[in-house]
Amino acid sequence: MNRKFSAVLTVFLLSVILRAQAPPQPAAVPSSAAQAPAAANELASGTLLSVELSKSLDAKKLKANDKFEARTAVDLLAHGQIVIPRNAKIIGHVTEAKAHSKESPESVVGLAFDRVLMKDGHELPLQASVQAIARPLQSAPPSIPAENPTGATATGMPSTSQSQRGPMSGSAASGTPYPSPSGYPPGGATGLPSDPAAAAGSTVSPLSPASKGVVGIKGLSLETSGSASVVSSKTDNVHLDGGTQLVLRVQ
Repeated sequence: MNRKFSAVLTVFLLSVILRAQAPPQPAAVPSSAAQAPAAANELASGTLLSVELSKSLDAKKLKANDKFEARTAVDLLAHGQIVIPRNAKIIGHVTEAKAHSKESPESVVGLAFDRVLMKDGHELPLQASVQAIARPLQSAPPSIPAENPTGATATGMPSTSQSQRGPMSGSAASGTPYPSPSGYPPGGATGLPSDPAAAAGSTVSPLSPASKGVVGIKGLSLETSGSASVVSSKTDNVHLDGGTQLVLRVQ
C-alpha cells in the first residue's frame, strides 16, 4: 500500500515540476486587431484633394441625405505613385439644406464626403472638410472691350484644358502655387506658368493648396466642423454650379 502511495506521489511531483518548467503560452491576438484596416486603404490626415462638383447643387432642390458627386481634378501622388487618379469619382451627401425666402433669408447647404470610387472597383473611405471653394474655371465668359463693336459676334477664347491652369493670383495666392496635373500632394511646390489665352478668356483662377474659405464668390461663406462643411448666404439662395472648385482636407 505504501509503495502504491509513493508511486502516485512521485508521478504527481514530476507533473508539477514539468508544468513549472514549460514556457508560457503567448497571449491570444484579439480578432478585432486582425481585422483592422490596412494603412494603404486610408488617406493620411491633412492630405489635400483638388476636386470639382460633377453637377450643380441648389438649396431649393436639395434635402438632407441627398447624394452628390464630385471628381478629382488632378492625380494625387504619394512617394511618386498615383494614389488617386484624376477624374476619380467622389461620393458625398447633403447634411442639411435650406432655401432663401423673405421670411427666412439665410440659405444653407451642408456637405459631407463619404468615399472615393476607384477605377478598379474598390472604394476608399473619405472623411474630409472643404478648405476652399471657388467658381468653375470655365464659368466666366471672355471679356469684350466696349470700343470693339465687332466683338459682340466673337465666339470667345478656346476653352482651357486642365493642363493649362495657371498659378493662383491675388490675396489667396500666398504660399504654394497650384501644382501641375501630375499631382496635388500636400505642400507640393510645382506650379504651371500662366496661360495668356486662359487669362484673357476667364477671370477665374484655380485654387491652390494655400487657398482658404470662399474665393471670388460674393455673398457666400464657408464654415467647417470636423468632416462637415456648411456653405451659407444671408442674402440669396445657395447655388453651386457644376464644376465648382473645392479643396478638400482629409480629417
